[in-house]
Amino acid sequence: MVTANTMKKKLFSLMLTGFILLSFATVGQKDNYPIRKIKGIEYYVYTVQASEGLLAIGRKFEISPEEISKLNPEIQNGLKAGQEILIQIQKKSTKKTESKSNLDFIQHKVEKKQTLFAISHKYSVSQEDIKKFNPNIKTGLSEGMILNIPDSTKIKKQKEAENKQIFKHNTTVSIKKQQLITHKVKKTETLFSICKQYNVDINEVIRLNPGSETKISVGSELKIPTNSDISKQKEQNKENVENSLKSTVDINKYVEKPNKTQYAGNKNIRIAFLLPFMLDQAKKELALERFQNFYAGALLAIQSAKEKGISFEIYTYDTDKTEEKMTEVLNNSELKTMDLIIGPAFSNQVDLVANFAKGSKIKTLIPFTSKVPDIENNPYLFQFNPGSDTELKYMFELINGKLKNIHFVFAEVQGVSPLDDGKIREESLKIELARQRKSFGIIELGSSENINFSSELKKGEKNLIIFDTDKYSNVNAYIKALLSTSSEYEIVLFEQYSWNSQIEKKLESIYISPFISNLNEQLVDEYNTRFDQFFGKDVTNDSPRYDILGYDLTNYFITYINRFGNKFDTKIGSVHSIPGIQSQPLFERISNESGFINQRVYLSEEKTQ
Repeated sequence: MVTANTMKKKLFSLMLTGFILLSFATVGQKDNYPIRKIKGIEYYVYTVQASEGLLAIGRKFEISPEEISKLNPEIQNGLKAGQEILIQIQKKSTKKTESKSNLDFIQHKVEKKQTLFAISHKYSVSQEDIKKFNPNIKTGLSEGMILNIPDSTKIKKQKEAENKQIFKHNTTVSIKKQQLITHKVKKTETLFSICKQYNVDINEVIRLNPGSETKISVGSELKIPTNSDISKQKEQNKENVENSLKSTVDINKYVEKPNKTQYAGNKNIRIAFLLPFMLDQAKKELALERFQNFYAGALLAIQSAKEKGISFEIYTYDTDKTEEKMTEVLNNSELKTMDLIIGPAFSNQVDLVANFAKGSKIKTLIPFTSKVPDIENNPYLFQFNPGSDTELKYMFELINGKLKNIHFVFAEVQGVSPLDDGKIREESLKIELARQRKSFGIIELGSSENINFSSELKKGEKNLIIFDTDKYSNVNAYIKALLSTSSEYEIVLFEQYSWNSQIEKKLESIYISPFISNLNEQLVDEYNTRFDQFFGKDVTNDSPRYDILGYDLTNYFITYINRFGNKFDTKIGSVHSIPGIQSQPLFERISNESGFINQRVYLSEEKTQ
């Protein structure tokens, strides 16, 4: 049986590695350091900052920690704040130059009062990357300034390639003539604490003791490596992790040894995360990174609450993608003692979790899917993604508000299933428009070639095109055909939020989602700073930000549980001051016996670029 603490530790090991992979070097600062010439070789004279490790310094100067150690043997006993060390000045390699020259750039003219955050969000490029290729903005932005914006796709590929090399370099351990000792497991000891005691890498102990990653028993014996190379590498890795991810290390400590602060329920807040980290798979899927980001944001919310005196017990389970794996996870007895379960990620596992929540009377947040089975009869569920009914209700409100003076045109794709949510939405909107005696157009779509949209469009007013399907694959070709018409008519495309990352922004569009479209830049900047301090990694430019989603939702439920205890569901809606950066859910029951569905959605407008 997989214990929660063991699974949590294994997960943290994975996440620490992942976060190191995603941490990028800070460039453009080296010209500010003094230079010393020794025997014809030039060196930077660098002053060590507080809590700074070799890995962080190596990233600044784009050299390995080992090279720094060789040049400065006095630091082998540890770095000290204020200590001066030498860094050999590296000549730019041809490979590096070629890498930068292969990037494509867009020239952007800074608008009045436009911020660096807004520009980075517009082009899906990090602020650091913009600073990297525009050193002139160190003193600030000014209206009319021309910036070189790197192609986000190419720069992402370049960084992935560079980080693979960094990761490969920093995690390689040479093992020669390995010597082993035997350790007898004592009561209360964990695999994590044993590895810490002997100062050895946890992955190496797992390799020598198959099965130890899932369970170790009191009295069992473990083989522990004592090779000096491993110890030295472990010490280096420990220093790197503690300096770049010190807050994550703190999380390990407080989860293992919760403080004594109580909450309204007179105990620690117990939260279980059921998310697909795929720990047992050698090859990770890039799409799963969003769930790691969600979890990272949730941990940040937990840490913020802990700093206010709230105590927690956190249980984390790798649920994979299958029903079989979820069934195995749900057999863990401690899940029945939770104050809140968060997950799963995949719709095929939702029914299992929903049934468990109802049978065990555990409040459960379903954060991603918009279709939760039997939620109308399950009072223990919270569905964040509102779904088509909420979207349709909001659309009815917009007909008499924001969309009052717009001409509706329904584009009907041949062969669409009558069960498609887009088809159901279209029929409902037609009925509502007819009830309000508002005219609308209908275009029947067959082949995407020679489609005449203009027959139903009106000149002199905006035309809202609504397809009768939610599937982007059904409409892609027709959207391209619309482009040839957009020069003669004012066209606005009604998108599904899921299309946002696929569609080319060449048409004005609107969409409905549970995410705020114009984020408060100050709140985002404050969050980004804390995220960087906490994890030592760059935030993503995805939309929506899954890390902020994890933060907002976890913070929301912590607030309620801390104030009202296990019966917090009876007080939903009574707290009106829970801050949300990207979303501010409004959970409501649809009947006395139903679960809660988020009813707060926003209209987002995208102009052509």
